[in-house]
Amino acid sequence: MPVPREIPADRFAFGCHRFGFGPAPKLPNGESGGEVDIERHVVPMVRAALDLGIRTFDSAVLYRATLQLGRALEILGVPPGEIRFQTKCLRYLGLATGGAVEHQPEALLQGIPARYHGLTDRWDPSPAGIEQQICRERIEFGGGNLYGVALHDSPDMEKQVGLNWETDVRPAVRFLEGTKASGFVERIGLGVKVPAFIHRFIAEEPGSLDYAGLTFCPAILGDLLGIIQAAQRGPKFEVTLMGINYGQAFTLTEDPATAPPFLYNYEMANDAERALMSQYFRICGSTPLLHLAAAVAGLLVVHFPDVMTQVVTSSMTPARLYETVKLIREAEVPAPVWRELKEAGLIPREFPTT
Repeated sequence: MPVPREIPADRFAFGCHRFGFGPAPKLPNGESGGEVDIERHVVPMVRAALDLGIRTFDSAVLYRATLQLGRALEILGVPPGEIRFQTKCLRYLGLATGGAVEHQPEALLQGIPARYHGLTDRWDPSPAGIEQQICRERIEFGGGNLYGVALHDSPDMEKQVGLNWETDVRPAVRFLEGTKASGFVERIGLGVKVPAFIHRFIAEEPGSLDYAGLTFCPAILGDLLGIIQAAQRGPKFEVTLMGINYGQAFTLTEDPATAPPFLYNYEMANDAERALMSQYFRICGSTPLLHLAAAVAGLLVVHFPDVMTQVVTSSMTPARLYETVKLIREAEVPAPVWRELKEAGLIPREFPTT
């Protein structure tokens, strides 16, 4: 019998993005569950997270999710002060007018509540904009202060509309430093998909970073180990793995080369990404891709406990949440599979696999 990895409940956080994005789970008859419903969908998920000992919830202005979390806590009779709430800023919801386009893939928008229809994601890095964003999150969550606020998707901003550090990043950092000094925000972080941006931020804003949230999959392990080394060298910061099953890629049960369209890192997978995931799939063989991702996440937390302080996972079914937490603690990958992944360059040779 495998020995479970000792990962305490406080290392897990629940990601709220699907409280806003959906899509809601399918009904027993196979039909779409429609829009996210607080009592049918959100309350059971919050209850399951609490039952697992999870006390940290991760959201963002863009997720359209915090109001649903706050109402679920009210229904469950849980005072917001009993949980830790962290959110993100920079990217917010605005009117879909004046040529604004929806950057989120359609697959992430199937179940958003009607009150969010006709809105899209925009960017406001100004101090006034950041204040409005995080105050709205605090009001909708219902608590006192915020456990953390992360600058959200700056690399996406650079790709979509352009980024100037002096106007688009630094003012937001300075404002958050003020809110941290006042006690309203406990920690300043990043929420990004591009590992290289973390090194850039450290160089530009030395000493400001408390935690780096990185959208995670085993394909970025080499870059991630470099980030861990940077955190160990100092100034010290923590690393948060933003979900082990985001973007569908590591939940596929068929060869990604021929699978129906799927998300990779929140965008539709292109040919190169399909080929990459197909390599993982073929080498893993009878080991499910999700088991590989869970094992990697668990091993990171076990081997780098001073840096890897949080794994954010998300679901819209309680059973899936229980399964994911269990897999992070217990999933095993056979030694020959680890060896072949390393020989193929898909896993860094120095990554500890036991």
